[in-house]
Amino acid sequence: MVRLFLFLVSYGLLILSVGNLILYLNYRTLGYTWIVVFKFMAQTAAFYVAIGSIVVLCAVVLDLGYDKTINKDKM
Repeated sequence: MVRLFLFLVSYGLLILSVGNLILYLNYRTLGYTWIVVFKFMAQTAAFYVAIGSIVVLCAVVLDLGYDKTINKDKM
C-alpha cells in the first residue's frame, strides 16, 4: 500500500513539474536562445522536483530498497 502511495505521489509530482518546465519553453518566443532557456530551467525548483520524483518512481517500480528476506525470516 505504501508503494502504491509513493508511486501515485511521485507520478503526480513528475507530471506537474514536467508540465511546468514545458511552459518555460515559451521564453523562446520572447527571443531567448535555447541555451539560456535550458540554463534557466535547470535552476528552477520544478527541475529538482522532477529529478527527485523520477528517482522515487524508479525505486518504486524497480523494487529498490525493499528487503524480501525479512519476510522469509518471520514465517
